[in-house]
Amino acid sequence: MPTERLSRSELEEIVVENAVKHPEYRAALLANPKRTLEAQLNNKLPESITVEVLQETAGKIYVRLPHVVADGTELSDEDLEQVAGGKDDTYSCNESIGGFNTRNEFSASVF
Repeated sequence: MPTERLSRSELEEIVVENAVKHPEYRAALLANPKRTLEAQLNNKLPESITVEVLQETAGKIYVRLPHVVADGTELSDEDLEQVAGGKDDTYSCNESIGGFNTRNEFSASVF
């Protein structure tokens, strides 16, 4: 069976959509964003990754700027594993267990 890989923007779209539709998910995301994403992906994120959620208000918006690697800098061994195909951390709805395993599913009972 083919395995679906989500881009960063696709993942962000899914997270935002769930947060808008489900107040329990939004609260979990604000309380512990990394754990919430790991539960939704059914996958552990690397220890070197932190996840921060900023909630906009009526009078304040945020613009997300992506990380830009400076010319001449090298990737860490862990980063190389992620981009070189040496690590198979793929997301597949067909092989997942838990409440957050498809793009359209939400279960507050995970938290």
